[in-house]
Amino acid sequence: MTDTGLAELTWKDIAVSAATAIAVAALLRIFVIGVFEIPSHSMENTLLSGDYILVNKLAYRLKSVHRGDVVVFGRATGDASGHEAYVKRVIGIPGDTILLDHDGISVNARPLPDPPEAKWPMDPIRSSERAPVRHIVGPDSVFVLGDNRRNSFDSRYWGCIPLGDISGSPFLIYWSFGATKERPLPHVRWERIFSRIY
Repeated sequence: MTDTGLAELTWKDIAVSAATAIAVAALLRIFVIGVFEIPSHSMENTLLSGDYILVNKLAYRLKSVHRGDVVVFGRATGDASGHEAYVKRVIGIPGDTILLDHDGISVNARPLPDPPEAKWPMDPIRSSERAPVRHIVGPDSVFVLGDNRRNSFDSRYWGCIPLGDISGSPFLIYWSFGATKERPLPHVRWERIFSRIY
């Protein structure tokens, strides 16, 4: 075989390999792995504004949603934008009775532990509410809250979300850019990159 034949074979192999890799990456992006940028402070300090996360789109096709899971879901906005994606933590699953008061959250009359990285203070009662609030989670629904309970737009405002609206489970921070208490100007937050999401 001539040198030209080797060169032609090599370039053909490279082209086929590159096309295959692109196709596999595209399929993974469409059906398996999603990417999402955290736009707000509602999940601090579990997730910070400016975190970029990977989402497992197949997670809840293979397992059920559990209390304590962090989930990504879509919700109608009621305006021209159509739907907006949210990231929140599941507090209640179908059949749960949830009590929100100034001492915290109880699910089925048992205190619910706070998320490990949640931002304090954790008072789940909105500023407009003084009395405890009780919610009963209906079938095929979940009740979700942000880990930053004082600054989160969640089920306290718009009620439970249908299980069918959940699109995946975030599992990894792959990039992070923003401010911190120590450094108020935006910067790469290297310590957060490749952190697992719990």
